[in-house]
Amino acid sequence: MKTILFRFLALTLLFTAFVACSDDDDNPPPIVINDIMVVYNTDTGEFSAVDLTDGSLLLLGTATYNGSDLLGLRDVVFNSADNMMYASSRATDQYHEGALFRIDPMNMQATMINDNANDDWYAVANLEMDEGRLLGTVYWDEYDYDYWSSLVRLNLDGSIDEVIYLTYEDDDYGFSGGMALEFGDNPDEFLVTDGNRIAILNINGTVSDEFILNSAGFPNDDVGRGGGSSVGYVRSLERDANGNLYGLDADGHLGSINLNNETFTYITQFDAGGDIVALIKLPENIFQ
Repeated sequence: MKTILFRFLALTLLFTAFVACSDDDDNPPPIVINDIMVVYNTDTGEFSAVDLTDGSLLLLGTATYNGSDLLGLRDVVFNSADNMMYASSRATDQYHEGALFRIDPMNMQATMINDNANDDWYAVANLEMDEGRLLGTVYWDEYDYDYWSSLVRLNLDGSIDEVIYLTYEDDDYGFSGGMALEFGDNPDEFLVTDGNRIAILNINGTVSDEFILNSAGFPNDDVGRGGGSSVGYVRSLERDANGNLYGLDADGHLGSINLNNETFTYITQFDAGGDIVALIKLPENIFQ
């Protein structure tokens, strides 16, 4: 299945509006669009639903760009305001050299919104929606030699809106390994990974704490793609519909994360068939 047709989402939203305006029932039942957890394989371009109890996958489909499968993405986020997905790509000549994309879930066709022609960055590693704009972790290239990494706000056309440099205990703070991004315990708190560490910071870039993730539940015979039987550098963080936090590391380990005891608990390892780099929460109906 090369392309997913997402007509069901539009029909669902239309039906929701119709029910809300109906005079036949003063208290109509709500229409619920459930969120599911999805992973993206950067080598094959495939999106798959993931079962967070055992890590099993269900293939959903593949986005396209200029008539070809869209390979080489690094992260994807859904914007409920315009019902579009936004994606960043990896910094490799083989793919799109850090470009940004908008993907229409109605037909899974992608449009490039920033081609990174000036080599502003190596890549925008992770994306979140925040106050109607894209918030990302970025590893800079030509843009600013004094700081190699930061948070960046991007407009929905892919242009840079604001650069947010990080500090910790009155010193500059940078990250280079993993660079996963997710909201913390409240909308004003963010989590950023550097290797197997997690930093907790606010939107002004002030880091309040950082800690190393402890490994739990890893099988003794698990050698991983990168070796070892413990959590590697975490490159994707995502909360499920219930607010539970999960992570995906560079060795293909999927695990649940407990911030209170600073633990990454093993669920499974994706060890074959390409490199799964992104863990994404998406409305399930867009895959109908």
